[in-house]
Amino acid sequence: MHYLIITIIILFTFNSLIAQDFEVSPLKLFFSAEPGEAQTKFINVKNHNSKMETFILNVSDYSINNKGIGSYVEAGSMKNSVADWISIAPSFFELQPNEEKEIAVSLQQPTDEYGSKWGIIFVRTAEEQTAFSVDKGISAGVMVSGRIAINVYQTPGTNRGFKATIGNMSEISAETDSTRVFNALINNLGDIITDCKVFLIATNIETGEETNFEENNFTLYPKNSRKIELYMKNILPKGTYSLAAILDYGSKSNLEGTQIVINVK
Repeated sequence: MHYLIITIIILFTFNSLIAQDFEVSPLKLFFSAEPGEAQTKFINVKNHNSKMETFILNVSDYSINNKGIGSYVEAGSMKNSVADWISIAPSFFELQPNEEKEIAVSLQQPTDEYGSKWGIIFVRTAEEQTAFSVDKGISAGVMVSGRIAINVYQTPGTNRGFKATIGNMSEISAETDSTRVFNALINNLGDIITDCKVFLIATNIETGEETNFEENNFTLYPKNSRKIELYMKNILPKGTYSLAAILDYGSKSNLEGTQIVINVK
């Protein structure tokens, strides 16, 4: 489906976002329904415009490549799509200036599903158009003009299938660069959406002194791999070091690591 989309972001906070003249909060919905259970979460939409606005809410899937870059795809097209499990009420409504509305997002977890699912809810403004100017992908007489994306995640609360690995570490910068850059490959072998952090520890092989460097935080999806870059400021004294990349993917999970030997000249 093709949309005429103009997205102008004015203000962004952790919990809400204002695009053009309307506000949506929160920007993330976390469901933890067990198989056969239903849950409902709520989002709020507020019209900051000086005129009445019409709003449309619909669902999309998105896929993530091995660099962590996502792209929106048709709802229901991904294996881990949450699109068929959620309903939105209402999904089409009008708001007067400064009026706010609470929207119910309900999720019904099938009885035979235990893994993670995810998707996007788009909140869009719309305006009346003539039949000659309307986008073919939109209902007759309506043109989409702005949108805000809400991430939707579902993992049963009793699912504890955490498993991730890190490996294939290598340097992609020169030894003399002011910041040295390293690659590593992270694999999520489990079926849970996992928040990960990776940090570098350089250990001087001769003295045993350790130096920690800035961590890299990201989200990794089930059965997905991601190649990340790790940065190390070239501040170490001359010597030979064991450089370890440590993966932490949950307080109750074991740490994973990979290492290489580097020289600082």
